[in-house]
Amino acid sequence: MKDFRFSLTLTALLSVIFLGGCDDTPAPGDDNGTSVMRFHATDTPGKRSATTNESFLRAGNTFKVWGSYKSQTNATFKPTEIFDGTDVTYSTEGNWTYTDPRYWHSGFRYDFRAIHPSGIAESVTYTIGESSNDTPTFALTNYDVLQGFDILYAAPSPIDAVSGPMPAVALHFRHLLSRVIFIGRSDEQHLGTGRRIIIDSAKLYGLHTTGTWNGHTTADNSIGEWRSTGQLHNGETTPYRATSVELHTDGTLIFTGKDTQFFLPQSLANAVLEITYHYNYSDSTRPLQYTGTVRLSELSANWEAGKSYRYPFTISSHIFFEKPTVEEWKQAPINSSDFNVDIEDTDL
Repeated sequence: MKDFRFSLTLTALLSVIFLGGCDDTPAPGDDNGTSVMRFHATDTPGKRSATTNESFLRAGNTFKVWGSYKSQTNATFKPTEIFDGTDVTYSTEGNWTYTDPRYWHSGFRYDFRAIHPSGIAESVTYTIGESSNDTPTFALTNYDVLQGFDILYAAPSPIDAVSGPMPAVALHFRHLLSRVIFIGRSDEQHLGTGRRIIIDSAKLYGLHTTGTWNGHTTADNSIGEWRSTGQLHNGETTPYRATSVELHTDGTLIFTGKDTQFFLPQSLANAVLEITYHYNYSDSTRPLQYTGTVRLSELSANWEAGKSYRYPFTISSHIFFEKPTVEEWKQAPINSSDFNVDIEDTDL
């Protein structure tokens, strides 16, 4: 079989990112002698990444940053926002820039959040609270996963500013959604050489496609929490469909398109994959159709944020699912015309 994975990786978010200024010296005109705020990402490309960051490093590409600060000593000081979903844009000169540079002020504690792509900002709520005891919160409200955007999110630990130059803020970007693929193949050992299964219809239902995410910080550094909203799609309303798919012996991706690669993390208690198929050989002008279903909860209980799930199966006289593989998702997102899905010729 073949391994299907993304050929473009967001290594620009996995390399040093400078926002306004390129050194650690105090910014001219800063009375406190502190430095301009800069950011960098702490990741390195995953071992299974296939390409470079050239597609992301295009003039005009953006992500957004939110940030606030509060006093460590004055309880009456009201937390103050300094970034409010500010665009961070790759310039024609090859730098990540934002307007109106911000500066560190010693004695204050800073909180930052960053998200990519910038186009989902209308779903974002960043709340800094009313007192210095409040912890800023970050949430996505009623996000529709069918937009086809992968979501990368970074939430560094609070930073205490000191006098003098400050290091860049370390951003560790993580996937908020689940990546799920289904790979089917015809079993020639039982069917015979050259014989194939043709999927007439494949439907994945019993799933939610909208949800609200709360990015609260937890002790185990989990990626927040999703709560499903909206309708639970049935076999009639599901957007996850495929027709006329010929299964090859080395594996065929069932659902294609960017809106069927990213899924809402959720329980699979009601999730069903239903496949109607026929054989490509028959003595009849209208070959017989067969239907098989599988409850995904029998294979895995749920989908988690930041995880990649691969469900391989074989069809001969019946549908046989193998144990799904689950791994940390360190591969590229698909967010726009700059990000595409490719299939690599690599063994499973």
